[in-house]
Amino acid sequence: MFADNAEPSEGAAPPGGGELIRGPWTPTRRLSSWPPPSLSQALAQKGAPTGSTTFVARQPIYDVAMDVHAYELLFRSEADDGAAGATNGSDTDSANAIVATFADIGLESLIGSTRAALNVSGPFVLRHDLAELLPPERVTLDVARNAMGDEAAVYELGRLARLGFEIAIEDYTADEHGRKLLGIAQIAKLDARTRTRDEMAVLITALHEAGVRVAVDHLDDQAAYEFCRSAGADLFQGEFFCHPKTITGRGVPTNRLAQLELLAAVENPACEIEDLDAIISRDLSLSYRLLRWINSAYFSLPRTVTSVREAVVLLGLRAVRNWATLITLAHIDDQPSELVRTAMTRAKMAELVALGLGERDTEAYFTVGLFSALDALMNARMEDLLDSLPLGEDVRSALLRREGPMGDALSWVMAYERGRFETLGGRSPADGMLRDAYLRAIAWADETCSAVQLAA
Repeated sequence: MFADNAEPSEGAAPPGGGELIRGPWTPTRRLSSWPPPSLSQALAQKGAPTGSTTFVARQPIYDVAMDVHAYELLFRSEADDGAAGATNGSDTDSANAIVATFADIGLESLIGSTRAALNVSGPFVLRHDLAELLPPERVTLDVARNAMGDEAAVYELGRLARLGFEIAIEDYTADEHGRKLLGIAQIAKLDARTRTRDEMAVLITALHEAGVRVAVDHLDDQAAYEFCRSAGADLFQGEFFCHPKTITGRGVPTNRLAQLELLAAVENPACEIEDLDAIISRDLSLSYRLLRWINSAYFSLPRTVTSVREAVVLLGLRAVRNWATLITLAHIDDQPSELVRTAMTRAKMAELVALGLGERDTEAYFTVGLFSALDALMNARMEDLLDSLPLGEDVRSALLRREGPMGDALSWVMAYERGRFETLGGRSPADGMLRDAYLRAIAWADETCSAVQLAA
């Protein structure tokens, strides 16, 4: 994680277990590898329209309380002409694409009530007419330090700061130009991959003395996050929260056994209405939360539901099992709420991808997405957790090794989530389907998380 004098760390498996995927995605991971024979072909056979797509994904930036300070938004548009990765606003076309995406999708749909962080550089800043279309109180402009060498760009950046935009300096370096930008910025960002721990600690202290907050990005394991937090950093970004904390042995932590036993009972395919009623009713907290949620405006049922049996009649057995699982995961102690939101987003997006492909068992795809973060939620090895759950071999192999159609779906969902848009290949109906599935999934996860919290 850290350079030079960093403590060596083992490669962390992606959430849900399996081997770590390093470097660019190979052609075998592209859509042409999907069964049936490709996602593009499968959708084309259904008569889906062609056309270009603007891709957008969001990544959380946490404060010290592990609340979301902002979502960094990653884009790839037709203006990028098929280039790999997400656009960073490096040209005027990309600047247009960022603002057009906000107009097309809507800020609330993308980030809810939080703040948006946008990677921008000189041409975007100089197009102040575009920047001023965005609400300054809701937007952080992440500027590349080496792209602000033009005095006109520095002047415009200062003007945008005076309008109320929060300014963050990407990959801050304490040279003359970096120190000049500190007079404008409220946040300096440090890249954990390029700093030693000693360098990180010194820079954090110096930046605080300069009156700016410190954000550390590319934190991809818990040890790196814990160090930066103890060193005084203010904001944190990376995939660290989707991995378990340090695991000292095998098995499931004692404080997680009750939740895992409940999940095992609820997920048992042999569980019928009477069994589910008994399981949920034995857990007074779960039954209270479940019935409160089912009777909320989220479902808008025609009458008040007074029992789990009645809920099953109205919603269906699988639906009630899913809601019970969601509520159980959402109320695990000592975990950031965003981790549950991430699991929910993956679950819904995987389900929607399966639906788009015409798969029959879309609920299994939902389960794979939901349980992909189970190791982080339970702070245990995925192998140990799955040994305690009555899941089919296809679900297990998808979670552990990313094998089979469900494993492919989960790989694609997580690639999109991380803004690895280069894996989507060229323009195709599949591109639009994945983008729309993601947007529907984050909207569903945001709404569901809010409803779960209200039912607590």
